Amino acid sequence: MNNLPTPPLQTDNKNSLPLIIFGIILALGLIAAAFVLGTQFKNLKQSGTITVKGLAEATYKANLAQIQMGVSAWGQDYAGALANGKNDFKALQQFVASKGFSVSSQNVTPISVEPYNEDYVDEQGQTRTRQNGYKATQTLSISSQELNKITNMLAQVQNYRISHESVTFEKPQYLLNDLEKIKHDLIAKATDDANKRAEEFAKTGHAKVGVMRSASQGSFNILDAHNPDTDDSDYGGTYDKDGVDKLVRLVVTIDYAIEQ
Repeated sequence: MNNLPTPPLQTDNKNSLPLIIFGIILALGLIAAAFVLGTQFKNLKQSGTITVKGLAEATYKANLAQIQMGVSAWGQDYAGALANGKNDFKALQQFVASKGFSVSSQNVTPISVEPYNEDYVDEQGQTRTRQNGYKATQTLSISSQELNKITNMLAQVQNYRISHESVTFEKPQYLLNDLEKIKHDLIAKATDDANKRAEEFAKTGHAKVGVMRSASQGSFNILDAHNPDTDDSDYGGTYDKDGVDKLVRLVVTIDYAIEQ
């Protein structure tokens, strides 16, 4: 038996060429996709934002006081109520002037006369309403930076009312009349506080704080310095007008760019 040499395996070059080309294209596509994804991931790591809140507080003393007083005089008829109201109000103005506030410094509202209604219980025990004469009302208000004069007058008007029952009065309101300047100063301090907070966060994440992208003012609260209200809302605000000593609190919210 003759051992003949095995002929070499024949391949079809025409059939294998498309496979080779497809393989090259697939490899190039994978390389390109990896490059794009890598670039996007790098950009994602290099840029972003961080949102922080900044807080600023300061204490102030009220530099403006306002008080409102008036009369509420009764009369059997319209003319009687009007006359009583005018007489009582004139006496009140003179009293206020004697405490250092001239008539010209008093902001006066026009006198008003309205029917006076009262409740009563009828024979069947039902509560009903009926007219009982007329009531004349008139008010005056005073604004002053001399807070002690306002406070002293309030103490004396309470005694004055003992013999002048028609007199009405409200407790003074103590205000800050330079709020825009106060707000401007606190915004600067709150912004600086927000930047420091952003720096601390960025340091923890091994990043750097970039430019400020947006900023907004949150709550602006004027509180009683001796009993501050801690229930602040982001965009609300309170204004305590009862006390002379104020604690002013302002919050800002700022977005910063973050860089790796």
